Amino acid sequence: MGIPGVRIRARANQWRVDAAGIEQLQQLCVTSVGAAQVTNLEIRLANWSPPKGWVGAPAAPGLAAYLIDPRGAGARVVLAWRDPIDIALALAAAVRCLRPTPGLGVGPMATLTPGLPATAAALAANVHDVVLPGDSVHAHLRRCDILVVPPSAQLPEIERAVTVVVSDDTWQVAGTSYPVWVDPSVHNPIGRRSLGVTEVISATIAGGTLKLRGTTLKLDITGNLCSSDVEALRSAKAVRAEVDLGPRWMNQLHACGIVVNTDLGDLLEVQVASVAARSDALRGSTPAAALGRWPFVSAVLLTNRDTHLTHSMRQLARLDYPNLQVMVGLHGFELTGAQRAELIGLAGRELEFVSVPGTVPFGAALQVVSQRADGELITKIDDDDYYGANHVWDLVLARMYSGAQVVGKALDWIYVEGDDATVFRPTYAAEKYSFFVAGGTLLIARADLDSVGGWRPVNKSVDRALLETVKASGGLIYRTHGLGYIYVRHLAAHTAIVADEHFMTKTEKTWPGLLKHEVFGTAE
Repeated sequence: MGIPGVRIRARANQWRVDAAGIEQLQQLCVTSVGAAQVTNLEIRLANWSPPKGWVGAPAAPGLAAYLIDPRGAGARVVLAWRDPIDIALALAAAVRCLRPTPGLGVGPMATLTPGLPATAAALAANVHDVVLPGDSVHAHLRRCDILVVPPSAQLPEIERAVTVVVSDDTWQVAGTSYPVWVDPSVHNPIGRRSLGVTEVISATIAGGTLKLRGTTLKLDITGNLCSSDVEALRSAKAVRAEVDLGPRWMNQLHACGIVVNTDLGDLLEVQVASVAARSDALRGSTPAAALGRWPFVSAVLLTNRDTHLTHSMRQLARLDYPNLQVMVGLHGFELTGAQRAELIGLAGRELEFVSVPGTVPFGAALQVVSQRADGELITKIDDDDYYGANHVWDLVLARMYSGAQVVGKALDWIYVEGDDATVFRPTYAAEKYSFFVAGGTLLIARADLDSVGGWRPVNKSVDRALLETVKASGGLIYRTHGLGYIYVRHLAAHTAIVADEHFMTKTEKTWPGLLKHEVFGTAE
């Protein structure tokens, strides 16, 4: 196994593991399949900083007891089972106790085999099954959906949908190789603010070591960027590289939101470059890209204003996501067949219409429409806001690397109709676990929505009501960047209760009229 930063003490059915952090624990998990059977596992982490309000769960059958004991900057974790289980399954349960599980598109029937390299570590929290060479497999029951193996695996034939061959350099699926350079649980933009990231650092390579230098920063990286490297780079805006950094380091830096050798223009263009870089890296170089399974999303729009339908259909037409269903709730009014056909033409995609009586509270009506949706994930679309093409992608990726039950965008960009101005107002820090996100950007799994009783049957503050319910249930809420979304404050009556004047204070920059830019879908 030989994981740097890890010390193991094993006797009988007990393991004690001392590790620098969760990252090393994940690597140990995937490389230790079949190494031992245990009933007791004790882990001591030197560094542990879970999101505020988060409560983990081992999600492991046969568990007799478990304890998480914060200790200084770290933690002690103890788990005990009634019957021996594979050490990899025990370590995976510990990982789930210690950190949110990133959404990799891998369900509980991913099965790991012995001999895997540490490059499979991104799967650790998703491990619920392992198979060993001597295992007998029931022919009448498919053992797994995704079988993860090293290149030289010698295993009994197991029925499965997909085989993933993981080596030190690539993941191979159905004969196609995918360069998986980015682990979203490590290489991500968590902690990267919309404002205040200003330093440009230099990069050189000497003897196979990446040397990153800034005003106070001094990092020497010989392999992948680790969690401590990523943390140290949160204040860096960009990297000026004298040499080609290669795709591995380039994608890992991009996934953290750091642009490389990019022309840095004004405030907006810096954000556009950073968000585009992280999106490309997270979409193209993570395990989810190799597995090819991005979740099915239902965009739910509920409106009681037929005058806003033309605008909202144009926003829906811009959304660029491969697995998207659009639900349109008509709250208190009906449309003719011809009108529906016209809206479908404007949206440029199939639409599912749901009629709800106007006497039904807005939140209850939103629940009716959501119950008709087919998506694994549901995202709320407001009828008066502006959405860029990558809006849904932004939310899906944020859910992937944050592991949160609810994700949404920061309320950074606002068009105030009464003042005919667009403001940049980053008063709520982006890329942060929090209890507030922009209501017109909420994304939640259908299962999580059902588990908290759905949208609350209220007429106002529907979004906040759901967030409070999720918070009360112990769920995580994550606020990603605000780019690609403009919140609109109309002169007309609004479901929110905050006055327009509120949005004209604490602004960093103001543009006359509606800001025109492709990233918001407002370019002419």
